Amino acid sequence: MSETAREPAGMSADDVAARIGRAFPGGEFTVERWFAWLLADAALAGPETSTPGGPVGEPAHPLLAWTAATQAMGVTWDELFSWFGSSADDGPMFGEHETVWHAPMRVGRTYLVSGEVTSADRKSGRSGVFDVIGYVFRLHDKESGAHVADCWNSLILPRRLS
Repeated sequence: MSETAREPAGMSADDVAARIGRAFPGGEFTVERWFAWLLADAALAGPETSTPGGPVGEPAHPLLAWTAATQAMGVTWDELFSWFGSSADDGPMFGEHETVWHAPMRVGRTYLVSGEVTSADRKSGRSGVFDVIGYVFRLHDKESGAHVADCWNSLILPRRLS
């Protein structure tokens, strides 16, 4: 059998696709003042965006949505990879990301995170066989219930041939 005709080791394409709709356990994330400041500083945002002594309620840097979502998704990265018969040793890669904002995140507020797997596609290319896994996280203000942001993401999971 030629290399291109061989099945990759691990889960079949149907097994991977069966994970579509699987929910993340989720959790909550509180925007601590120090964390918001460090993130803004790392992103080279000016002091007007977030200051170390800034008041509770000031807007946090937009990068915080993805950070909050992945901190409160309710599983570790290795657990997420294992849902698809993969591990960190297989060389997973971050694919695409898009955040859609409905309201700003604010320092001192707590956000509820929920989400699920939205797509799973087996593909092949010059680098071999891989799966593209799509997933979304939704953030809601814990106190008001307001929908704050959606973070759409994809993972690339390389598959080794058996």
